[in-house]
Formats: sequence, C-alpha cells, structure tokens
Amino acid sequence: MRLIKKVLLQSALILVVGAGLLGCSVEEKPQGDKVLLVSFDGFRADYLSKADTPNFDKLVEQGVISEGLIPIFPSKTFPNYYAIATGLYPENSGFIGNSMYDTTMNARFTMGDRDQVENPAWYGGEPIWNTVEKNGKKAGTMFWVGSEAPIQGMRPTHWKPYDGSMPDSARIDSVIKWLSYENEKEVDLGTVYFSFVDSRGHRYGTDAPEVKEAIQRADDLVGYLMEQMEAKGLSDNTNLMIVSDHGMADVSRERIVVLDEMINPEDVEMIEYSPSVMMNVKEGKLDEVYSSLKANEEHFKVYKKEDIPERFHLKGHPRVPEILMVADVGYTINAREYFDRREGYPSGGAHGFDNQAPEMHALFVAKGPDFKSGYKMRPIENIHLYSMMAHLLQVQPAKTDGDLDSVKVMLKGN
Repeated sequence: MRLIKKVLLQSALILVVGAGLLGCSVEEKPQGDKVLLVSFDGFRADYLSKADTPNFDKLVEQGVISEGLIPIFPSKTFPNYYAIATGLYPENSGFIGNSMYDTTMNARFTMGDRDQVENPAWYGGEPIWNTVEKNGKKAGTMFWVGSEAPIQGMRPTHWKPYDGSMPDSARIDSVIKWLSYENEKEVDLGTVYFSFVDSRGHRYGTDAPEVKEAIQRADDLVGYLMEQMEAKGLSDNTNLMIVSDHGMADVSRERIVVLDEMINPEDVEMIEYSPSVMMNVKEGKLDEVYSSLKANEEHFKVYKKEDIPERFHLKGHPRVPEILMVADVGYTINAREYFDRREGYPSGGAHGFDNQAPEMHALFVAKGPDFKSGYKMRPIENIHLYSMMAHLLQVQPAKTDGDLDSVKVMLKGN
C-alpha cells in the first residue's frame, strides 16, 4: 500500500511539474505566426500629433506605441532600413551611408546606381528575410533596402525591384496576397515600403500643409491595410509593426556652413553629403584640413576617423573615410559654389543629423496577438527590431547588435 501511495505521489508531482513547464512554454510562445513590417519613410515620431489620424489612433489604442524609434547614425535612409533588417550597427553591417566608397572593391555606392544597389558585396550581416528562409519559413519583400540583392546567395520567396510609380494600394494588395496564399507560396514575413512622407518633408518642411496631407494619406493606407487584413483573416494571427527609418528637421539658407571659408574644397573628396559629411583628404593634407575645420568648429562637429564617438558605432568599418563632419540640427554643410548655383538651397527638411536629436526619431506602432494593448513605451533603438521579429516568427536569429530583452516589455506576459 505504501508503495502504491509513493508511486501515485510521484506521478502527481510529475504531472504538476509537467503542467507548470507546459504553462511556461505556452506563455512564452508567440501567439501570431506571421509578421507584417510596414514603413513610411521620413515619418517623424511626433507626426501623429500634426494631423487627424483616426486609423493610427485606433492602432495605438489597441496596441503599442513608442515615444520614438531611435535611428542608427547616420540618420539616413539606406543605413537605417538595413539596420532594421539586420539588427546591426553600420560598423558591423558595412552600410555606413547613402553614399559609400570601398577601397577593396574600388567601387562607389549611391542609391541611384542599380548595379550597386543589387550588388551583395555591399551588404554585411543577415537580413531577417534570410533568417526566415533559412529556418524553413518564407518571406516576401515589397521594397526594402537589401532585398533586391542576393545577400548570402539568397533571395526571399517573393521580392520586387523598387518601383516608385507602383500605386500604394497595389503594394498592400501584393503583400496581403503573399501572406494569405493557401499553398506553398504563403509567406510568414511580409514587408512593404512607402516614400511619400519623406519626399514631402524634404520639399516643404515639417510643418507644411503638404506634410500634413502626407500624414493623412499614410493614415488612409493604414485603414485600408487593416480592412484587407481583416477580410483575409490575417488580423488574429499577424503581428503588425509600422515603423520609419528616421525623422526630419527643417533647414534654411540662413543656417549654412561654407567649407570654402575654412578649407580648400579641392583638397577633399566628398563621399557622403550633408548633414553627416564624410570625406577623404589628399595625401599629406589630413592634419592641415582637420586642424582648420577644428579651429572653425561652429554649428558642426568634426572628427578624424579614429576619434568618432563610440556611440555612433561607425568608426570600426574600413569604408568610413578619414574625416566626419556632423552639422548641428538645422544646418547644411557644402561648398560655396554649390550654394551659389542653387538660389533656394537649402530649404524644406533634411535628415542625417545626430541620431540622439529628437527631430531624427522615427515612428514605431505595433498591434497584434502578441503585443500589449494601449501600451506606451520609452524610445527604443531600431537595431532591436530584428530580434523582436525573429522571436515573433519563432526562428533562430543570427548574431546581432540588438537584443529582445531591450524591447520585450511591449509583449504580453512581460
């Protein structure tokens, strides 16, 4: 009898412990099996306060909003979209600017050069769509930096070369179709990108009526997206993340830094342009050029490569040129000849400033089965989003500079 009781007691303990372990497993496991990543380029963190945005407001009420998504430096488009995709700072991804020069490749990268945009040699690290595909799942990218190149010899199951003329609704329709296929073409991760908020900000400045119209246009698209997700049965199993790459700051002709007043522009080779200027210097001229810039350091900061602040996570990559100049927020750096040939330059808005500046902080809103409801959190760095997506998709992440612990507080059960 004692033996029977002992066996029954052990069995009961095993059941209790097993149930407890099972409960932990269920609690930690994400509830949604898909992720949809949407970006509106140049959507500053505070833009939702500048216009009526009922669809965004509904998402915020039912989901999570951050006070700001902190970009990596430089706060420019290509480096930040690739940072979101890989979770890497530029010194580890190699993506140090919208324009770059690589001495080993003897090649220059610019956003408009299709051959270089599609050249995988520029892209270090592992983007989230590769991680998804490596883990036996599928990804579909509707325009995302890096997705047009066969990085690591791979491509997403679905991808599109960038076409700015493609209608907004068609972009959404394509990704919704990929997510809702009932065959082997169905994807687990989808991305979609829109540029018009950034374009309006550059042209008109952050408080212009045209920018408010762009914000409302983005809100209308969010409403359309939510309708399509509901119609296709995606709302209950898809975690939606709406982000941007950077913010925007107003610039003007009254706030300029003229290189000719400090150095001979012929002594330098411009690699990346204002407001985060990267340049190489003619042989034998480095100390002279740097000393002159340093002596006139007003409305900008100047660094030799080895002295670039650690918080920029930049100087560790060989593509970084010899000198970095960072304009104060609102200022523009260029040569006199460039200013003289453009009477109205600069005007409107710009980005690329110090990533700690609030004007550079971007949008982050999320809603889905794994996100808390009505939750507002502090500003977060965009390098953590890769880890978040890998967790939500239940895939083994690559090594990154970000980590889930920095952002998991927005998830249910944390």
